[in-house]
Amino acid sequence: MTSSTSALDDGHILPLPESTSGHSIAERPSIGQVLLPFWFSSEKWLALGLVSVILTLTFVGTYGAVTLNEYQGKLTDALVALDWEALKPLFLFSLLLGVVTGVLPSGSSIISGYLELRWRTWMTHFHLDKWTRNAHFFALERDGLISNADQRIAEDIRQTVEVTIKLLISSTLVTVNTVTYSIVLWNLAGALEFEVFNHQFSMTGYMVYAVFIYQFLQLLISHWLGKNLIGLNMHKQTVEADFRHQGMQIREYAEQIAFYGGEEREKRSMVERFSRIRANTIQLLTRTFSVTLGQTFYNHSLTLLPTLLVLPLLLASKISYGQMVSIIGAYAMLAGTVAFFPQAYITFTEWLGLTNRLRDLQWAINKVEQQQSEISHLNSLGPYLHCEALSLFTPKGKALARLDSWTVEKGERWLIKGRSGSGKSTLLRALAGLWPYGAGQICLPHGRQSLFLPQKSYIPTGLLKDALCYPHTSSDFTDDQCRQALIDCCLPALSDSLTVRERWQQTLSGGEQQRLAMARVLLQRPSFIFLDEATSALDPETENSIYTTLIEQLPESTLISVAHRESLARFHSHTLDLTHSQ
Repeated sequence: MTSSTSALDDGHILPLPESTSGHSIAERPSIGQVLLPFWFSSEKWLALGLVSVILTLTFVGTYGAVTLNEYQGKLTDALVALDWEALKPLFLFSLLLGVVTGVLPSGSSIISGYLELRWRTWMTHFHLDKWTRNAHFFALERDGLISNADQRIAEDIRQTVEVTIKLLISSTLVTVNTVTYSIVLWNLAGALEFEVFNHQFSMTGYMVYAVFIYQFLQLLISHWLGKNLIGLNMHKQTVEADFRHQGMQIREYAEQIAFYGGEEREKRSMVERFSRIRANTIQLLTRTFSVTLGQTFYNHSLTLLPTLLVLPLLLASKISYGQMVSIIGAYAMLAGTVAFFPQAYITFTEWLGLTNRLRDLQWAINKVEQQQSEISHLNSLGPYLHCEALSLFTPKGKALARLDSWTVEKGERWLIKGRSGSGKSTLLRALAGLWPYGAGQICLPHGRQSLFLPQKSYIPTGLLKDALCYPHTSSDFTDDQCRQALIDCCLPALSDSLTVRERWQQTLSGGEQQRLAMARVLLQRPSFIFLDEATSALDPETENSIYTTLIEQLPESTLISVAHRESLARFHSHTLDLTHSQ
């Protein structure tokens, strides 16, 4: 028995429905949309509390630094005056204050590390949920929307959180310290009086103005020299991930590569990818060196600026030498604080590169989530599968197959055949809800249990029982059930290895992997079984044995097989030929 099919414009390329072909409905999220959700989550009060403690320790440290600078000025005056009575308490207090001020950053660092861990944990769980929900990871790879999604979740989140916390705390500290040190320097330095063309002028707070002008010019120089660092840092993450991925490919397919003798080809591929890392690194080093050199030259050329600015006050006997030390110290503290912006320019470019990669990851997932298809997935009224006016396309719009009407009743066994590229595997993907490119209706029973077996099944690393029961947990089945399933699928040698831990994807042969996947079917006993060349690596005798076992043990299950071997026809009572369905 065969299903009804019809031609579709002679297989020529057809335009996809707008809802299935475009992703423009999703907008790229902003940096705030990537970073702020954590601060509005259930973690917000703990996070804000940790930030408060960090800032409190930081402010206390700032107050201690200001007080220490004041006492160092008094200590200098006591030394110059040889006032030994005043010198001893000033020295002891300065020493104690210096120790306390030095210890506070350590406590702040520990709390910051814990806050980073909480934030990273939340963001990792959030992105893992979005990435794995409804097989989004498959859609990202299927449509080529993003590269190295796993790298972005594993590494980019960690680095982004670390750098963001540092920039957040530092920016807050810089803001508070800038105000504090500006007031201190403003009061200490007073006004500079000078004469220009016989006119007397007085500039109050001139030392504060000098700091801001000095640092603003440094920031302009940094940006001019390092404006390309944002793109280079973003590209760095991509080329590093590509290199690691290629190494993982060699490890995963080591046997196949060895059989082909592809060592030189793989080495060239690795060398080529590493050359991209090298080229990017050289550009990063060059740009970073330019920024650093420019900042260093600028700073050292104006080292004596604070001394020259305050010297007129000393020569005019308006301040003592100790007061001069305090003023220069306050200038140095304010300059060092405001210098955060030009000095953090390189870090800021790295942060932008990381956050942009996370923005692109969320953008790609949003495209998948908002992607619409004209294939309607409905619940059938009975225990059957039904497709109506189902058309399937490639992502570029080329027609693959069309089914005018196809119904599979409970317990029926269908063999899907057709030439390569006729849409056999794509039809199974559509039935599984993994293929949006097309139109029509697919009806399946609500609450059904289905199992799709591709030609190469995924077998996770770990205990054999865990791998056998996947995606269920090992506690769902007894050891005896697992052993019997292995024996029934011609794997008696593995029946006593349920507690053995291995990399089964590499340890088992292709035929053993397919037999283990069939053992999953016997264990889980699904209502619908979809096999896509799932026995292609088996010899005819083993294949016949497994199909016979499958039919005998699961007579109520609906079986749909994609295969090229004519020998399998005898195990199926119905045939769907897609050869002329385009």
